[in-house]
Amino acid sequence: MSTNNQTDQKKGDDQKRAIQLNQVPALPGNEGKMSDSLKWFAFVSYGVGHVLNDLVASMWFTYALVFYHYVMQLSSINAGAVVLAGQLTDAVATAAIGVLSDRANIYCTDRYGRRKTWHLFGSILVFISLPFAFSPPILPQAETSELNTALYYSFFIVFFQIGWASIENSHMALASDLTPIRDERTALLSVRYSFTVFSNILVYVVTWIVLKSSNASKTQFGPAERKEFQIVILVIMIVGAMTTIIFHIGVREPLINNRVNRELLMTETEAERAANSILSMFKSITLYQTAIVYMCSRITVNMTLVFLPMYLQDYLNLEAEKLALLPLIMFVSSFGMSLLNKPMNMKLGRKYTYSFGVVLTLGSAVWCYFGEGDTYAKYQVYVVTIIIGIACSVVLVTSQALTTDFIGDRTHRGAFTFGLMSFTDKVCNGAVVMAVQSLHCESCPNYYRDVMVLNWTIPSFLAFIAVISLPYGGRPRLSVAEGPETTSSGNQQADQSKKRPIEKGQEALPSYAVNS
Repeated sequence: MSTNNQTDQKKGDDQKRAIQLNQVPALPGNEGKMSDSLKWFAFVSYGVGHVLNDLVASMWFTYALVFYHYVMQLSSINAGAVVLAGQLTDAVATAAIGVLSDRANIYCTDRYGRRKTWHLFGSILVFISLPFAFSPPILPQAETSELNTALYYSFFIVFFQIGWASIENSHMALASDLTPIRDERTALLSVRYSFTVFSNILVYVVTWIVLKSSNASKTQFGPAERKEFQIVILVIMIVGAMTTIIFHIGVREPLINNRVNRELLMTETEAERAANSILSMFKSITLYQTAIVYMCSRITVNMTLVFLPMYLQDYLNLEAEKLALLPLIMFVSSFGMSLLNKPMNMKLGRKYTYSFGVVLTLGSAVWCYFGEGDTYAKYQVYVVTIIIGIACSVVLVTSQALTTDFIGDRTHRGAFTFGLMSFTDKVCNGAVVMAVQSLHCESCPNYYRDVMVLNWTIPSFLAFIAVISLPYGGRPRLSVAEGPETTSSGNQQADQSKKRPIEKGQEALPSYAVNS
């Protein structure tokens, strides 16, 4: 008799969980569709929510080494150490904030939205600390020695990297909270990336205009360009403040996620709770495959931004204005490609789309290695820049989409997942910068050319191997029944599809990929 009662109770719990799951992504009468909080204004508002971070990242990755090495006259090792300190801080902060964003339940944050609260906290930190990180030291003692200068900038960089990590983590996790439909998540990430490209274009246009209007346009970077960097930072602060306000007004975080996820955890059995725990993630090989794809994609994109100015200045000996013009061209091509990322992912699937980006990256590496002479420096380098811009757009958006696929319905640990991915990315980025700067050979004219080639080949090969071995990410199919295999897991997945209908263009994930 007790067994029957337990069975009935278990069925009741399953039905309750099914109702809760269906309530999370959609309002009544709109099952499987994007909620009201993602109407067009909220949709665009989500996209601009990362603009401040994008502006800061563009400045950081493209001009940090240029500013600290050429403008502030730090040595290659000390300039690399300052960047490494920022990357390590970002890595630790991203992981810590990911856990807090998922687990910390405070009444006031639940009312406003946990993701939005962390986003606001990070924005305030960035606004306070960023101006000091790219301006001459306000303390005279900071310039008495090179070590003091490096420590001075590291102090402010630590604070703005904590803020940067808070914005990035909360904004990425919010994409999984806003909608359960994979194609809509891809659309959100595409809009986000479109504004990322817009932000980078804005930074490079402003930098190019500032340099063009000064005597620096025909020379290379040096200490005389301190004022130009302050003007660019002022523009970043103004635009970042405007877009941050729009984000917090236009996006309404679905608070039902906070409540229902907690209720959902309360109705889970012991085995289900263990399977959904954070520790269970580390038992899944899919986690490490996805992390490799995300990490290598970020290395390709970020290190291109970091070392492209060094490559242009040291190897091609181009003028200062070209250090703004060529990155601008790169991101214009990225913007054009960002409009095609969603249809490519829908038609070809993640794996084929990512492979296309890898082919473009390797092609750029070959051209960069064999390109030489005035013809290459004056004309061909523009084509290479366009190609790598397209490649960066493809691999970055697709890697982020694969991460949301891995999260699946488990949005209660979405911030931790993105924090974990970002942790590997930040640590590796910092290590690469420090290694490259420590091994810098002043008498080697091809040094930064070889750095660019290796940055475009090694991560691309590793990411390609990881992405093709993923258990999901292939060509989309309309329903689970059309899959190549019919197994017990397939039947279980079919049962799940009855709870959440799969729309056209939405690829069905294996159950273990969603739950892991």
